[in-house]
Amino acid sequence: MVQEVTTQSWGSRLKDAVVGIFVGIILLGVAIYLIFWNESHGLHTAQSLKDAQKQVISIPISPIDDKNNLRVVYLSGLATTTDQLNDPLFNIKMSAIALIRTVEMYQWQENIETKTESQMGGSEKTTKTYTYKKEWSDDLIDSSHFKEQGHDNPAVMPVSSWQQIAPNVTLGDFMLPRELVQKITSSQPINLSQDNLEAFKSTVTRPVQLVDNEIYMGSDAQNPQIGDVRVRESTIIPQIVSVIAQQTGHTLQSYLSPAGETILLLSEGQHSSAEMFHDAQNENRMMTWILRLATLLIMIGGFSLLMKPIVILADVLPIAGTIVGFGTGLIAFVVGLGLWTIFIAIAWFATRPFMAIGLLVIVIGAGYFFIKKRAEKATASSVITLEEHDKK
Repeated sequence: MVQEVTTQSWGSRLKDAVVGIFVGIILLGVAIYLIFWNESHGLHTAQSLKDAQKQVISIPISPIDDKNNLRVVYLSGLATTTDQLNDPLFNIKMSAIALIRTVEMYQWQENIETKTESQMGGSEKTTKTYTYKKEWSDDLIDSSHFKEQGHDNPAVMPVSSWQQIAPNVTLGDFMLPRELVQKITSSQPINLSQDNLEAFKSTVTRPVQLVDNEIYMGSDAQNPQIGDVRVRESTIIPQIVSVIAQQTGHTLQSYLSPAGETILLLSEGQHSSAEMFHDAQNENRMMTWILRLATLLIMIGGFSLLMKPIVILADVLPIAGTIVGFGTGLIAFVVGLGLWTIFIAIAWFATRPFMAIGLLVIVIGAGYFFIKKRAEKATASSVITLEEHDKK
């Protein structure tokens, strides 16, 4: 563990805060753009799914009926292939939809914990604590920029992760396009044997052993050392799938709806078209809400940056900076939430006009209620003051 302590002067912090104003303006612009894009995309996707659901017809996987060409179709059956896939590193050959090699290396990982403290006069002390731990990772961790020396990772992976997908995957008489094949992800491990181990041994100079169905490169699997590697092999075998797409000759493609979005659905297993459309609508709603919350956070962050100079100015006295920071944070939240609601409503006017009107009524009603309560409280306070004055 190593600590790094730095101090930033009040003037430097104020300068950065002024620059942050421009960043805040950019964030607000990005949030507004994403709001309009997200509402439009979410609505058009929902409409496209409804349009496809109205048109979809159920067809057998064979034979292909040319009368259904360019129609939205639902079909379910065994996705399979006769292609032979090969991983020469382990001398594995098999007929499968995909062959996957997963490689992990035991490496150092740097973690940074940052703590900031305001100082008298407006300066700020930042303490960074660097800690290191060993972990398995399928990505190469660059240790050249680590703060503390002595935690060096290998510069390269001795073996790379790898995947091969069968070029010819069929569903009955239909040839599945690669875009659909890549949606088939359920895999199962391949049972490695001594033959696979011997094939791999001839390509490396390090100790190699077979441990828990993994090829282990290292002296002791129970006591891994930095640079040790473990390799797993898995495969995606032929399996039942359900598909909704547009029939195009002897293959399938995305259906472009008049609403503007493309529809291409695949579910692993036997599922009805109604189930698939229901799941797709749920996924679309979830993604829309995730982006809504993201735009809200971006907008609040933008307003926080706009008011950051006020906090820095007050931070000459740390306690004052804390109080002002809390106040500006609350203002940023309230203003950001209000502006976000307004822009959501504006976006909905173009996509969901009735819902937009309802949202604006709620916002205006809440604002009126808040103002009315404040006015009543102020009036009550004035009456109490006058009564006390009269008693005197």
